[in-house]
Amino acid sequence: MTLTSLLPLIALALPIIGGLAALGAGRRNRRLGIAVVAGTAVTTFLITALLALAAKDGLLREMTLVQIAPPVWIVFRIDPLGTLFAATVSGLFLLALIYAFGYLPDDRRQWRFHAFAMACQGCMIGVAFAGNLVTLLVFYELFSLLSYPLITHDRTRVAVAAGLKYLVYIITGGAFVWAGIILVFHLGGEIRFLPGGLADINGSPGLVLATFACLVTGFGVKAALMPLHGWVPDAHPAAPAPFSAVLSGVMVATGVFGILRVMFEIFGVSRLIEMGVLPWLGGIAGASVLLAAARAVGEDDLKRRLAWSTISQMAYVLMAVSTIGGQAVTGAFVHITHHAFLKGGLFFCAGLVATVTGATRISQLRGLAQRMPVTSLALTVLALGLVGIPPLSGFISKWLLGLGLADAGAMVRLGVMLAGALLAAVYLWPIIYRIWLPTDDPRFAHSHSREASGWMLGILIATGMLAVILGTAATLPGFPLDLAKNAAQWLVEPPP
Repeated sequence: MTLTSLLPLIALALPIIGGLAALGAGRRNRRLGIAVVAGTAVTTFLITALLALAAKDGLLREMTLVQIAPPVWIVFRIDPLGTLFAATVSGLFLLALIYAFGYLPDDRRQWRFHAFAMACQGCMIGVAFAGNLVTLLVFYELFSLLSYPLITHDRTRVAVAAGLKYLVYIITGGAFVWAGIILVFHLGGEIRFLPGGLADINGSPGLVLATFACLVTGFGVKAALMPLHGWVPDAHPAAPAPFSAVLSGVMVATGVFGILRVMFEIFGVSRLIEMGVLPWLGGIAGASVLLAAARAVGEDDLKRRLAWSTISQMAYVLMAVSTIGGQAVTGAFVHITHHAFLKGGLFFCAGLVATVTGATRISQLRGLAQRMPVTSLALTVLALGLVGIPPLSGFISKWLLGLGLADAGAMVRLGVMLAGALLAAVYLWPIIYRIWLPTDDPRFAHSHSREASGWMLGILIATGMLAVILGTAATLPGFPLDLAKNAAQWLVEPPP
């Protein structure tokens, strides 16, 4: 094996090993535990970022790690889509793991949290580098199960109930994916991800359609595609803020990632058009955009409002890729990355505010800027970015989505996207407005002005700066837009 072929395995294994090492070291020496976690997270991000740059022009490497019996093969590949997603995952985990040092400083289960979170990170990277459906599902199910102790970390009745609900949804979704994999192998004799999709999927139109439906339903549970979204609004408030950021930023996106692999590299563009499923997928995604955004408007709990927002924002991606247009697909991939850091940052803000003031509801945020001006500024920048205000990162992805939908002639879907953006402004503006209003509430008096710990505040500043940098420098080589263009071309116009 060459070094290039080993890098995906290193990126996958390093967080898992680092988490176990931190579990042992951190309980004896906090500083050593912090060094292990931070060093592992930084190294993992650098590896995935280098792979994303190296693979942006096409498939770099594919390798079979384990051969049991067809189709149970563990296969890894380095391609533009997988490396972009792996870099996004490791980038957000880097921020979340460091943030958690300040969020859980006195929690005796802090190192348990880091160990499980880093194991989740390794498994998500395994999803990104999966070369076939079985490999993807193995790592998909592993990180789904490893997420349970993180969602239920606080061990409250609410957290345990949310965790059990999450397990029911995820296990059911996994069963649908397993059924879909069996049907794909039965119909096509192959489950590898191939540019342009599998050459032969032979069977009755009804059975082929059922196969597609099984896979999209299974991955749609994690993608929070309505009406499969029920676990999301409960899991996000229950989980600690650093893991809520991961849930919204990249975990929901893994379901979208699975659907993208199925669409473009199992069925292929021409077969999807022939099956007539794209308008249906676009319609379901469009309904999710509007219904979830409307539900967010009426939610007073800050984390629940952000959770509903995630359902809406991730549906943009599926609505865009349902056009199969290169520009729209590029915008969808950029939106996955930009949304991850914007929404992750907003959950970091929510956790910090709750830690310092005890406020968890939007109606309680009036005057926040008097006590926490830096946090309030970061929250404002991130919220404006999610709305799509230029020159922030959210504007770039939504501009590309709009152009792509217009180029594809999908005017109804463009209208849905614009309506969703308007609703985003409606549910985010009250947050911005309230925090800058003056108040006599003693919790927010100037004399009590205090930000949170340096770990948490530093991460908030970093996410706010990312919103600006990814927006103003979007066209630079090696940035998400550059990588997304290559990933979109790889999928929509695969090499012969």
